[in-house]
Amino acid sequence: MTDVEAAPVPRWQRVYVAACAGAAAFCLAYGAADYLHLPRLFHYQVERVFRFEVRAQGSAPAGYVGLWLWALAAGALAAALGYGIVRARGRAVSDATLALWLAWTLTAFAFVGAYFTWNNFPSRP
Repeated sequence: MTDVEAAPVPRWQRVYVAACAGAAAFCLAYGAADYLHLPRLFHYQVERVFRFEVRAQGSAPAGYVGLWLWALAAGALAAALGYGIVRARGRAVSDATLALWLAWTLTAFAFVGAYFTWNNFPSRP
C-alpha cells in the first residue's frame, strides 16, 4: 500500500475535484443548452417579461439567463457528485488525477469558448 492510498482524503482535494467538476460541467452545459436548442428562460427587456421558450421571439431577448440556469444546475450537480465520490473513496487523490481534473476543466472551457467564438462569425450563403 502506497502513501497515497493510505492517507485520508484532505479537504482541499475534495474541494479541488468538486470545483473542477463543477466548472467543467458548467461550461459544457452552457454550450450544450445553446447547441441542442434546449428550452430556456428568456428575458424580454422591452416587454419586461420572462418566458420559457426554445427560440426567442420578440424584441431584445436575453437568452443568457436561461443558459446560466442550465449551466448552474449542471455545475452544482457535478460539483456535488465530485465531492461525494472523492469523499466516499476514502483515500487521497494522486497528483496525476488532480492534473487530469484540471486538464479536463480547461479543455471544457476552451471547447465551449471556441464554439461561441465560431458562432460569432456570419455564415456565408
